[in-house]
Amino acid sequence: MEEARNYMLTILSILIGVLTVYSTLRLTKDFSRQPQRTRAVRSSLVVLVISAGLGGMHLLGRRAITGFTTEGRSLLISLFLYMLTLAGILYLFLRIRMILGERDQLKELAYRDTLTGLLNKNGMDHFWDHCKLSEQLSVLYLDLNRFKSINDTLGHHTGDLLLEAVGTSLQQFTCKGKRHIFRVGGDEFVIIAKRCSRKESEQLALKVLERITRTYKLESHELFVSASVGVTISQGRIDPKQLLQEADSAMYSAKQLGSGRYAVYKQESRIPSVKLVSSSRAQ
Repeated sequence: MEEARNYMLTILSILIGVLTVYSTLRLTKDFSRQPQRTRAVRSSLVVLVISAGLGGMHLLGRRAITGFTTEGRSLLISLFLYMLTLAGILYLFLRIRMILGERDQLKELAYRDTLTGLLNKNGMDHFWDHCKLSEQLSVLYLDLNRFKSINDTLGHHTGDLLLEAVGTSLQQFTCKGKRHIFRVGGDEFVIIAKRCSRKESEQLALKVLERITRTYKLESHELFVSASVGVTISQGRIDPKQLLQEADSAMYSAKQLGSGRYAVYKQESRIPSVKLVSSSRAQ
């Protein structure tokens, strides 16, 4: 009777392990496609299931092993079954790790521009989807001057080298959780800064222009390239389309003022008309 009880405990331990593996795989199925809140709930459930499964399996398995007689065959079978269950749990952890790694890789491919390494339009859409509607944002729209002429005259390869160099320069302005940089077009870039005042936005625009406006050595070519920046700041509820339009409009106004300049798009609180103010040449 005692030996039968120990075998039952061992089998029950294995069943708990199998159920833990099955439940976790079900919870992690299509994990990357779920909304963020659903993923958080599922992650909590996975941790709970694995913890409970490991705890129950270990408790029952240890009681079964210690309850067996010292007869070599009985103890060997128990140890084999117990180690088989542990191997299943280990496989589960490795499988989950692989799934999460593949998810991160797919996310990188979907949200990153392959040429510059910056976030792309999909990354911007993801940002807007997870942005607080009442949060203060500053949007800077940057465009390279004469890029089309360089691309047409020297070829797309040189143009790509220039974009890659500009992307590398812009990377230094990235600040996790506060400042995000996107490539939204051929030579168009957008910087979105959180909790950034107008003064800070203008200082950021100047720093960006100072960094971008310079001579680039691209293989056999040395090119002096400047940029134009348009700035707008959210007021009240965030409207992504409107903010981008305002920043784009300010950027074109900056181009009219000359190369290496920025313009701020300002909407007076009590005046319905829109006014473009404050432009400055990067030194």
